[in-house]
Amino acid sequence: MIVSESLEERLGGYQYLQLLRQYRHSILPDNHPAVIRVRNVMKRLIEVSGLPDVNWEIHVVNDPREPPNAFVLPGGKVFVFSSILPICQDDDGLATVLSHETAHQIARHIGEKLSQMPFYLFGSLLLQLLLGSSMDFSSLVALLLEMPASRQMESEADYIGLLMMSKACFDPRKAVAFWGRMQRVESVQPMEFLSTHPSSSTRIQQITEWLPKAIQTREMSDCYTTTSNFMDAFGFMR
Repeated sequence: MIVSESLEERLGGYQYLQLLRQYRHSILPDNHPAVIRVRNVMKRLIEVSGLPDVNWEIHVVNDPREPPNAFVLPGGKVFVFSSILPICQDDDGLATVLSHETAHQIARHIGEKLSQMPFYLFGSLLLQLLLGSSMDFSSLVALLLEMPASRQMESEADYIGLLMMSKACFDPRKAVAFWGRMQRVESVQPMEFLSTHPSSSTRIQQITEWLPKAIQTREMSDCYTTTSNFMDAFGFMR
């Protein structure tokens, strides 16, 4: 990691201003139900993220031209496109998306990618020198190094996000259902080795393998204690 957190935040700040200008006519007001819903889910995730002091800003973009998407910029700038909300269906599905995107910031994947870029460039130039060719080897380096590294980061964010949403008392089993719905709405899926992201089927398989750990994490949190206290306070039978 050769990129500082402050540089990541500055770059995120520049991109944040650009996005605010780009979507200035499509950003929903803070009192819109969709924004309130996203804020409520993010509030629970932020509490377990280890990033409580970040200046979080949350925006929901209602632009029918945009595909289903969400992301979190360095510095806690959250963008959710309304087209992904029907796929999420409920708060657990929304937590699946937001915890994954927040996990990228926890793991500092932006800084990691920026740190790797000089090495990818060096690899391309080294191949040109060794092979004595005028060919551009950047595509080969991307295929052999950059894309696998990106898929690994995505899987890492899936894992961190799954545990995070579990600790925040969301149901991790709903993550499997979410990726199943994403798989159905994806019209064309490139071959995984040609993509920067794992396929939805790979994600479903991995998340299924991680579920016992996630369920254990949820059981060790205050979720069930809070529910028990609520039921006792109101005299419910258990």
